[in-house]
Amino acid sequence: MFKDSIMKKIFYCFIFCSLSMFSQNQDLTSAIIAIDNKRDIESAKYAIDNATDKIKSGSVLKAKKMSKYYHYRGKIYLSLFEKAWFDAEIDPDFNDLNTAYNAFLEDASLSGSHSKKSIVQLQRCTSLYQDAAYRDYENKNYMSSEIKFEHAITINTSPSISIVDTLNMFNACLMAFLDENYEKSIFWGSQLVNLNPSSEKYHMQLIEAYSETGVLDKQIQAIKNARLAIPHSKNIIFKEVNYYISTGDNESLLASLDDAVQKDPENPVLHFVLGSTYTSLNNTDKAINSYQQVIDLDPNYIDAYNNLAAIYLDEANIFIEKKNNLPINASQKKYNNLSVKIKDLRSQALPNLEKVFMLQPEDEIIIQTLKQIYYQLEMDKESLSMKRYLDAVQAEQSIELPSHLSKE
Repeated sequence: MFKDSIMKKIFYCFIFCSLSMFSQNQDLTSAIIAIDNKRDIESAKYAIDNATDKIKSGSVLKAKKMSKYYHYRGKIYLSLFEKAWFDAEIDPDFNDLNTAYNAFLEDASLSGSHSKKSIVQLQRCTSLYQDAAYRDYENKNYMSSEIKFEHAITINTSPSISIVDTLNMFNACLMAFLDENYEKSIFWGSQLVNLNPSSEKYHMQLIEAYSETGVLDKQIQAIKNARLAIPHSKNIIFKEVNYYISTGDNESLLASLDDAVQKDPENPVLHFVLGSTYTSLNNTDKAINSYQQVIDLDPNYIDAYNNLAAIYLDEANIFIEKKNNLPINASQKKYNNLSVKIKDLRSQALPNLEKVFMLQPEDEIIIQTLKQIYYQLEMDKESLSMKRYLDAVQAEQSIELPSHLSKE
């Protein structure tokens, strides 16, 4: 009798499981018919949700059926999301898109009969997340944008797709930064730098994030790592310069730059940064020397000529102010001495400005500056020729270089 009782329990259990599996299969079949044949999304959702509830309660499907279940669960919820996404009157529910891509990921991991289709749909999900993230960015909803880029990254880096998604990682890094979530920005920036140490923009963004946290030791470490990875990057060198200037550590600043110049003496960028540093420290003699070394190494280095001219003109402005502030009873000798110094400094600036013009002949600012300097140096013919040249450039007319410069 005891044996008969056990057999009955086994029989009833078998019947219950068979009925449960049949019910699940029926729900799945109903969902497939509703979405594929009738395009009835709501009925399809109702049926697939019933199947989901039964699976959550312990029911199981065969592997082949599970692949179909996950694929169609993803397909149905993706259809729900897209119906709202493309309807301007409806706010899409991103929980639907989340459900869809998680279902597709499950199917893709099974390598079942529908997995290839699910992988294609995952790419569609990625595209939707990216579009939504860009839309959030345009609306200045940076936190939501970062989250959506993160979903796209999750899909693309999944084993079934395996893309190193640096584009969306960088976008997520930027969105976190704009949201002032600097720790999250550092998280993404650190991954990007590890993936591609030679990318200047990855290092720059990471340094910016550390700078905002105010943790100086981590900021300078990020700068040093960047300098090591990209030693010739002017932007990163300037980051180091600005860091030392902001902390008042001029000794470390000059030591770092001197070391860099000694290691790479033929690099004009390093000499230029050294010159800019000396300029910021008001050491004009060494700044001039550094800029001259830049020009010796690269005669077409526009910024070096620009900065040299700026040094002379800034110094001239100091004497102009002194001249303007002379008392009414000041001697003519003092007035003349200051006038001579001003003229001498403008004369030293002039050839550097002319070189900038020759390298950038349509730069209206430099044309205007040259016209003014010529006038101040009483070079009326040259000043007038620069005025005619400027008028032609502004009118977009064809014109030859001024004769006094075209001979150079």
